Amino acid sequence: MPTATEPRVTVIEGRRVLVVDRTPPLPARLDLLLGTMRVTWRSAVKVLGTRSACESEQSHRLTRFVEGRHVGTDGVVRDLRLLMCVDCESVCVRDITTDLLPTARRRPAQRRDHVLGWYSGARRNQRTYT
Repeated sequence: MPTATEPRVTVIEGRRVLVVDRTPPLPARLDLLLGTMRVTWRSAVKVLGTRSACESEQSHRLTRFVEGRHVGTDGVVRDLRLLMCVDCESVCVRDITTDLLPTARRRPAQRRDHVLGWYSGARRNQRTYT
């Protein structure tokens, strides 16, 4: 499944550059992600209410609330861990897939652990992907 639109050439700061738009691997809204995800672990999160550090400093108190497997819009199967801020309800999506590719030195499989994206905590925006 293609994840990029047709490349185009544009001029940025006087130089010609090739621009390729990339489609994100996750759905646009959190409810769509949870609806298409095979959940393997779930926990209730007690929301404490908003605090200024979430917006001003982008400092969130995250707690794990969902883990599972998801097939992205790019066709890649990923193991995901979703962490929710107990204050503003923003959600951080981490890819925790274990790489099973053989290595030259016969090292054990490595677990990825990187951020794929965030869903906003704004309820009126229905927690949109950023």
